[in-house]
Amino acid sequence: MKILLLGIAMIVSLFGNEDGMIVPSGGKEIVVIDAPNCPYCAKFKEDVSSSYNGDILLRTVNKDQLKGFEIETKLDATPTILFIQDGKEVKSHKGYMSPKEFYKALGAFKLGSDSEAFRVAFNQGTDNRFCKEYEIFKNTPDGVFVDKLSGDVLFDTKDRFDSGSGWLSFYKAVDGATIQREDRSYGMVRTEVVAKKSGIHLGHVFNDAPNGRQRFCINATVLDFIPRDKLNQ
Repeated sequence: MKILLLGIAMIVSLFGNEDGMIVPSGGKEIVVIDAPNCPYCAKFKEDVSSSYNGDILLRTVNKDQLKGFEIETKLDATPTILFIQDGKEVKSHKGYMSPKEFYKALGAFKLGSDSEAFRVAFNQGTDNRFCKEYEIFKNTPDGVFVDKLSGDVLFDTKDRFDSGSGWLSFYKAVDGATIQREDRSYGMVRTEVVAKKSGIHLGHVFNDAPNGRQRFCINATVLDFIPRDKLNQ
């Protein structure tokens, strides 16, 4: 049976009330239930939540601070990570989640497990050539491309070029934002590019850019774009 935690009369703030309670923010959000002296809570904070920059709100609270949420999971363990839609629990996880586990769960929550973006991110898929997102992103104004899940900056328009391939092409990734590893799938030997924090598949690196430079061939469906003048807002 669903547990309705303290029904809400009026939302004073998206982040909390004067009495220290928090209320639903509306839309999708993540609520992490923790407790004092909880080592696995501290580890989740260190490994995941403290460095999370995604656009889905993430809040860490004590279970007694919840007001107006509809929760199915019994909140008898910490941490408990709740994925919330319009104040209702969609899914939950009890106990510590590694970054890999968290971002895959977030991918299913935000993108949908049957979406093209999820297939690319977690099943090493590839966008169709000249896909809709590519057409949107190929001529953006000055700015950066970020990981759709973690929010980390991955690529800069200053390094983008038109390869004519039908996929976003960059001479390089932002320093420290990605990891490269060998990919022997489909009978080929290639270099895969993954996002360092979230671990999602981004594309491949080839040595066929102009003047002997590298070409980062990147799937647009796993990225978001931020104009440079909006970066600090």
